[in-house]
Amino acid sequence: MVVPMGSFVYRMRLRQVRFCSRWICRLSNIRFCRSLVGWAHRTPIARQAVRFAIGFRGPFATLAEAMAAIRGLEGSGHSNPNYRDVHLALAEKTQPSDYPALFHVRSVLPQIRRVFDVGGSIGNVFYCYARYLDFPTDLTWTVHDLPQALRMGEELARVRDEGRLRFAEQLAEADGTDLLLATGSLHYFDRPLPELIAGFVTRPRYILINRTPLTDGPTCATVQDGGAWLLACMLYNRDQLVQGLEALDYEIIDSWQVPEASVIIPGYPEQSAPAYSGLFLRRRALKVS
Repeated sequence: MVVPMGSFVYRMRLRQVRFCSRWICRLSNIRFCRSLVGWAHRTPIARQAVRFAIGFRGPFATLAEAMAAIRGLEGSGHSNPNYRDVHLALAEKTQPSDYPALFHVRSVLPQIRRVFDVGGSIGNVFYCYARYLDFPTDLTWTVHDLPQALRMGEELARVRDEGRLRFAEQLAEADGTDLLLATGSLHYFDRPLPELIAGFVTRPRYILINRTPLTDGPTCATVQDGGAWLLACMLYNRDQLVQGLEALDYEIIDSWQVPEASVIIPGYPEQSAPAYSGLFLRRRALKVS
């Protein structure tokens, strides 16, 4: 049953979760209070009380569980127009974390003609990078996302007369691409990237991951609260992600932090991502001897 956003029950529960989450995060920065949080995790009754207090902001075992925690709450999901507006705005704005990504794309640009943009929304990363890089006319930049976002992207590309953009509903179309790009998207998939590309016949030559929350703790799911929107997401363990890609014969060329974004789970600092991450990887077979 959908709980209307204007209802008393919805407003009170949402305010309570946000209030408790905010204060638990603040108290977790105090050394003595961190000890209390640790005690609460070890005490069943206190642990249950904390989990009720933070509600959908807590850690979940799977993405499906996190999605279930906000199901029926208005404002949840990627189809929320407020969330779509965020991506429309990003099409016109360069963020600090775009610059290391631009540096690496420029360095391999002569070697790539096929780019596959995982979770690329309306093509906002293409439009951003095109302002700084001289993309060749024969470049094909394919965006993979949900059908509604792809339709918006197709319309925008038509209006801008941009023929280098393509749109695909199937991730399998990334097979054989030169550069697989994932900016602000991998945490919305219920499987880590190594699993997503393991079955490809020809894996991407290069992988660029940007604006992705990674944790040093165990992999878990949670809910991002953007005020006007709620989204379930994954926080993948950094070492496991890297090891999974290394097992597919990739090596890390560079990594960077993205301090402009974070995912904090109130009372669970060990599973939080205080800063997003970026990675640039290359298949070892491409390494010049």
